Amino acid sequence: MTRVAVDAWNLVADRRGMGRYVRRVLDDWRDESDLDVALIVRKKADAVELTRDFPYAVRTNARGRFDAVWYPWNAMRFDVPGARSVVLLHDAFAFTFPHRQWIARRREQLPIRRALSRADALAANSAWTASEFARLFGIDAASFTVVHPVPDPWWQPVEPQRRPPFVLVVSGPEERKNLPTLQAAFARAFGANGCELLVVGNVPGTALRPGDGDLRELYSGALAVAVPSSAEGYGLAAVEAMACGAPVIASDATALPEACDGAALLVSPFDVEAWAGALRSVVDDASLRATLRERSLARVARIDRREPARLILSLLRR
Repeated sequence: MTRVAVDAWNLVADRRGMGRYVRRVLDDWRDESDLDVALIVRKKADAVELTRDFPYAVRTNARGRFDAVWYPWNAMRFDVPGARSVVLLHDAFAFTFPHRQWIARRREQLPIRRALSRADALAANSAWTASEFARLFGIDAASFTVVHPVPDPWWQPVEPQRRPPFVLVVSGPEERKNLPTLQAAFARAFGANGCELLVVGNVPGTALRPGDGDLRELYSGALAVAVPSSAEGYGLAAVEAMACGAPVIASDATALPEACDGAALLVSPFDVEAWAGALRSVVDDASLRATLRERSLARVARIDRREPARLILSLLRR
């Protein structure tokens, strides 16, 4: 029996991105009969919720005997003496993007530095993320095990609602999400006629923050899903859109080409004219949309959805 503790500090709050990744792995571990998992949380309220979600022990401390600890949140916030430590790194943006408050940024950086110096094994969500940490800290990129995120099988094409034609973008408030470039390109491509740019997510002034069910329907019905980010550690949203059969237009920057794996139409992130041309091409050409949909579904069909759980577990047991 392998006794594994999991840093679950963020698991209740984070329902997207990293949170999806962690939940996918924990769900797949249910079938491991020789694995004893304990989820470590900070608050008793989190323990109550996670006990409903998973068949694992949930604790507010890491005291006890463990063979290994998995830290999946881009950091190592606590130590478990005597246990092998495996840290999953998602991006190095805390070191490459400016922050208005240097104290807050330093607090964000410290547990990442601790992970880089203390972990027994390092995993990265993309080869690009591994190369970034190698570049910034002089680490051999080959020392990272690349464990790509995978979409849950729940993400699949569904019957969309009848809506006016739209291009979908799921965005956030970070500058690297590059929403202004997409908005400028869309205005240049279509003006006020012919198509709508539907912006959803955690964007100030955006009314629509759909749940997963609504988002799956939007992915399925969009003329295209645009991912204009200038920097992504991987780009799971692009792959989830592909799993729903969406044509995807994405930036050719950082890890997005790796995530899209040849299935998306790639555009330089800040080239407004190129984005306008790509948007026009996909919206106006039904044949191109059909080709991109086929590529999206084929790309997702190549994914081994149990691979992250298997690779992380192999690092913990090594």
